[in-house]
Amino acid sequence: MNGSAFFEEQQWFSPWLYLLIGAIVLLLAALLTLHQTTLVQPDAVVVRFGFLYQTRIPVADIRQAEGLVYRPIREYGGWGIRGLGRRRALNTRGNKGVLLTRNDGSTLLIGSQKPRELLSALAHVGVATVDHLPAETREF
Repeated sequence: MNGSAFFEEQQWFSPWLYLLIGAIVLLLAALLTLHQTTLVQPDAVVVRFGFLYQTRIPVADIRQAEGLVYRPIREYGGWGIRGLGRRRALNTRGNKGVLLTRNDGSTLLIGSQKPRELLSALAHVGVATVDHLPAETREF
């Protein structure tokens, strides 16, 4: 025999399996790059949650900002983009944040690893602030 084959076959997985694996890889890549960005501008507070969500709250619409410790699971059902309507939260980790109360009474909790700095920035643009944070806050 000179090494020639009498039979050769190549088998591939079904196309739907490749699509499923691709979708899982894309989802994991999206989750690994997902992050929350909070930006205090002279006229507004902008919070972005990756490519999924963005909200802009004019400073003139904010009645008060409170720095506080909260219970993410009990109060908002966990982390992420939470709540509907008049009571919402945007948080990625931890249990500290700043609760913005708007002039219409609706609230938005912004999770933060630096809640005092966020309060300070809000006070700098003219928002009334209240600090309910413990004297010592642990950094993550």
